[in-house]
Amino acid sequence: MGGRGSGRSGRPSYESTGSLVLSITTFARAGLRFGVRGYATLTFTCDHEPFPVAIEIDTMVRELPYIQLTHERRTEPPIGGPYMVRLITSPQPFGGVRWWFECPRTGRRAVKLYLPLGGHQFWSRHAYRLGYASQREDRKGRAQLQAIKIYRALGGDGHWMDGPPPKPKWMRWGTYDRLATKLDTYNARFDSAWTAGAMRLLARYG
Repeated sequence: MGGRGSGRSGRPSYESTGSLVLSITTFARAGLRFGVRGYATLTFTCDHEPFPVAIEIDTMVRELPYIQLTHERRTEPPIGGPYMVRLITSPQPFGGVRWWFECPRTGRRAVKLYLPLGGHQFWSRHAYRLGYASQREDRKGRAQLQAIKIYRALGGDGHWMDGPPPKPKWMRWGTYDRLATKLDTYNARFDSAWTAGAMRLLARYG
């Protein structure tokens, strides 16, 4: 049986583990390229406290570009040391390269690295066996989440299963009709999934 944040896959999600996330996109947008050496500090907020990550970037040697990370572990004791994360590239169809992290744990390329509660280094999702919250939601749960989201977007202050609320004065009719139709659709999916589950339960004990 899974614990908090687990589901049928048995994998906790990066959301439920409070993971800090490093994205290669952040570095790419900052101008990541060959021939760069520099230092920076990326500060996360962890339990309302700053969690600084010191970063050294070195792409001077094309055969061995890397970043070096220095931060505390999210374990007890929290003391940690620097470690290297290799950077790898793949060619783009129309020229240039795409950058990736190489996971220090698995050696597989990754777009994002995670540091969950209890972790000591930024590794890939695969290395920490992290799933996505949406992967663990059953059909009924996904329909419920979407219905609640749309109901709130429509300005509803009652229960999402009551159907679309009256159109807010500020909302266009076209937008309202589109969202109201989607809400009805997700409500129907929820009802269908709930009924199917109830029938399976009754069949089991009937």
